[in-house]
Amino acid sequence: MRYVWIFLLLAVVGCGGSPPADKEPINTAPRVQLGKPTRRDLKRTVGQPSFIDAYEQTAIYAKLPAYVLDWKVDIGDRIKANQLLATLWIPELKEELALKKAQVDMDRALVDQAKKLVEVAEGRLAAATATVSESKANVGQSEALVIRWESEVNRLSKMVEQDAVDVQILDESQRQLQASVAMRDAALATVQTSEAEKLAQAAELDKARVDVEVAKAQLEVSTADYNRVKALYGYTRLVAPYDGIVVLRNANTGDFVLPATGDPSASNRSPDQSAAKATPIYVVARTDVVRVYVDVPEQEADYIVSEVDVNAGDPRPVTKAAVQVSAFQTDELPGQVTRSSWALNFTSRTLRAEIDLHNPDAKLLPGMYAYGRVMFERKNAMVLPNATVSEIGNDMVCYVYKDGKAIKTLLQTGVRNDDWTEVLQKQVGGEWKEFEGNEQVILGNMAVLFDEEPVVVEK
Repeated sequence: MRYVWIFLLLAVVGCGGSPPADKEPINTAPRVQLGKPTRRDLKRTVGQPSFIDAYEQTAIYAKLPAYVLDWKVDIGDRIKANQLLATLWIPELKEELALKKAQVDMDRALVDQAKKLVEVAEGRLAAATATVSESKANVGQSEALVIRWESEVNRLSKMVEQDAVDVQILDESQRQLQASVAMRDAALATVQTSEAEKLAQAAELDKARVDVEVAKAQLEVSTADYNRVKALYGYTRLVAPYDGIVVLRNANTGDFVLPATGDPSASNRSPDQSAAKATPIYVVARTDVVRVYVDVPEQEADYIVSEVDVNAGDPRPVTKAAVQVSAFQTDELPGQVTRSSWALNFTSRTLRAEIDLHNPDAKLLPGMYAYGRVMFERKNAMVLPNATVSEIGNDMVCYVYKDGKAIKTLLQTGVRNDDWTEVLQKQVGGEWKEFEGNEQVILGNMAVLFDEEPVVVEK
């Protein structure tokens, strides 16, 4: 019982003690630092492992089934454009070419023959024309005789009536008149015959001239056929398409070769090239220029400016590039982007950029490993430190300090390197606006910030 009273007494004493002093409230707002957008030259480099590829690589096949008669060059040989590489043998095609050549010669002779027949027809027409003229002249002569004897008969008839002339003389004149009339009628018939002959000879001349055109057309047909076979026979000569080096030979004397497509060695030198299952007789490559590929990420693809773009009127300067060849312990080889694929690869979302390197001494070999870099440079770009920019979902954002709060602001960004991000525009009130340069942008850990959250600026 005594212990109970002691406990109650202690409880009363404890409840009657003085209250504790008030503590200062703790400020939990994030502490941040501020920065401002600035203008500066921004440089970025994009590099990718790559390889050296020939500017051109050509697989040479037979156009027609043939035998290899002989071959002239082997792998590693330097070749010149149109240099003979190998000769194929197609005996039946050679004989067909001779046949077509003989046909052309015969048709050419037929043209000459047709032209001579035109000359003959022209001569016959001239003779027929002369005959017509002669016949008409004979008609005139006969008509004159008829008139003479008619006059004589009339004169003698009067004299017979007067008994001044014997009747027998009149009879003789009448017979002469009849003969003259018959001669005139014969001359008129001869004129008709000669005119008909003239028309026939004129038609023969026209036909002869048409025969010349037909012969010429036949000559053109046979010549075209000859040229076709000659072109096919020309495929028996395999020649170099350009100056370069032989990188593959599959030609052996007596081999039977067939037409085919593709290049089975292409995949060894360029993985993105087709390699059909066929064997070329030769594979040759250009050596004066080689290519290096760099796949540029989608974010920087729009900043690639190639020589082709500049030639097409793009006012921007060509994008610079550099290549480090693994096999050479030398400095990087300078260059620039020669061309780009324009379209992105749907799988990697990258843009293929090609860098051409001059290779006059042929030391850069197709297939060598290389590291290609392209360099972007943005003059006087508006930039923010990377510490102020973060990616939330598909959006690039920063936090702008305003009235003691962090205001989340959507950004349109450009080139980005290890330190700086180019900012093109900001979204204010649903509209895109340019940066003015006096904005106060929050530096620090963006993950702890929320839109319109109060923050404390550290001095």
